[in-house]
Amino acid sequence: MLLLLAVVICSLPQVTAKPGDAVFGFESSFQKTNPSGCSVFTVSRGNQVFFGGNDDYFTSDSYYWVDPGDDFRYGVIWIGQPDNVQQGVNECGLAYDANGLPRVDVNPHTERTPVYGDYTIYPIRILHECATVEEVINWVNTHQWHSYMHDQMQFADATGDAVIISARPDGELAFTRKPHGDGFLVSTNFNVANPSNGYGYPCWRFERTQQILDQLVRRDTALTFQDAAGVLDAISQQGGTSWTVSSLLADLTHGIVYLYYFYQFDRPVVLNVLEELDHLRAPGPLSQLFPDDVRQEAASRYQQFKSRGIFCRWVSTVWLALVVVSLVILVVLPPHGKRDLRLWIPAVIMGGPLALLIRLINGPFPKPKSWKAILPEITGDMAPSIIAFVLFLIILLLVPAVQSNPPLQLFFMLFLPAVTGLLFFHVPLLIAVTDMSFSRWISHRLPHVIVVSNIGMGGICITGMYLINLSLQFCPVMPFTAWTVIPFWIIGAHGAVIGGLLIALYDRWAVKRDFQAWSVLASCEGEVRTPSWRRLWWWILLSYAILFAGIASGVVLQKAIE
Repeated sequence: MLLLLAVVICSLPQVTAKPGDAVFGFESSFQKTNPSGCSVFTVSRGNQVFFGGNDDYFTSDSYYWVDPGDDFRYGVIWIGQPDNVQQGVNECGLAYDANGLPRVDVNPHTERTPVYGDYTIYPIRILHECATVEEVINWVNTHQWHSYMHDQMQFADATGDAVIISARPDGELAFTRKPHGDGFLVSTNFNVANPSNGYGYPCWRFERTQQILDQLVRRDTALTFQDAAGVLDAISQQGGTSWTVSSLLADLTHGIVYLYYFYQFDRPVVLNVLEELDHLRAPGPLSQLFPDDVRQEAASRYQQFKSRGIFCRWVSTVWLALVVVSLVILVVLPPHGKRDLRLWIPAVIMGGPLALLIRLINGPFPKPKSWKAILPEITGDMAPSIIAFVLFLIILLLVPAVQSNPPLQLFFMLFLPAVTGLLFFHVPLLIAVTDMSFSRWISHRLPHVIVVSNIGMGGICITGMYLINLSLQFCPVMPFTAWTVIPFWIIGAHGAVIGGLLIALYDRWAVKRDFQAWSVLASCEGEVRTPSWRRLWWWILLSYAILFAGIASGVVLQKAIE
């Protein structure tokens, strides 16, 4: 099933993350270990105003260019791409940056002044036409907006005023203002006006930035650009799902911009905005602004990220080869009838050589009620949990609504394993050896599926949570392809060892009472018998306890290793 899933994903167009997209694993524990996305802040104290932003992505460079303006437009220096500006500062000291968010529809207010161009024209028009945050807000309220937003925009000016423009739940624009005077305004990759629209809330980068800025504003000494750069350094990304390609820090009071490349915060390029506008330099890669040693260090860091990806691809290739070799060995083994392969082929696809080893130990003719007779039951009951584990992670990666909604994550954790096991394994494989109708078999098998699915997922989570976090630090997950799935598959298969040991306790109880199914399918002998709801009610309660204990153990193990 996972092999088929990988082939299908390979045939689909690649899903490419936008700058600022976040990738999360299990709830907040994965958010802290594998953060990604753009971070923006404005801080003012006394007559000092600093605007900073990290551009986190998975490329090796950004782009720098200058638009000198004219009698009708303010001049601006830009970072990003000409067709997708990321950051900018104009000659009046108005600065712009944005955080990527899931796309939402917005009321365009077509009755207002038209704006021609694609989505990225809005920050360009605003920085060309506005000098202050008040003017930005007035401009937005008098012009048509795009029909959607996939980000939130932060603007700040030389007076210390700042605003975040984002979409409210009702589709209207929200304006979140920085408090007047000394203070700060922070945005990461959740909508400050609607946290459910985002890539993970709460966000550790948001909380860390607020904590540091609060200390800076409260202290007695004046703010410096080194203080503000220290904030960017503290929340920079250095691997995993993305890394901080470039950072911009603007001293809006004095019209100075500090640029940083690949989180080398001790080696800034310092630009005077007015001088850049008066003495235009040729547009080109941002890296060209930096000395050779800075570029070489950045290239070295980028190569390390690529090497990690190559290592992950190599490990994935080895795993695929092991699965294929295991399938070949399985097929050439003397089967006990064709039904023998109905269990072991999907089991080996899920578990690779681990499932093949169980098949070899089991042999073709295990004695009824012996410990070997329990092995097919454990294998058939455990394999679907690997599918559920991988599907859960795919949903977390690709569905932003789940990433930012812990209750929804819990919902999937509680119900996805049982639904997956029932639909992908227990019903299609076992109904052929029963005399029940499809609907009756589903209701009859469901209590057993709930028990083994919960126990299996709980066992995988014990080591799986830490291993997923570890893999996300090394293996790229964007753009999302079949190679993204394979490390999840490997971790799920190895976590199934613990899950299988836990399921063995249940299957030993069941087989002793003549409740068996997978051994019947594998041996072509006996009758499929499944315990009823009345017999399993206490096992169902225990299985949920094991599931939650497995998740808790995974969190504890992860924190202990960290």
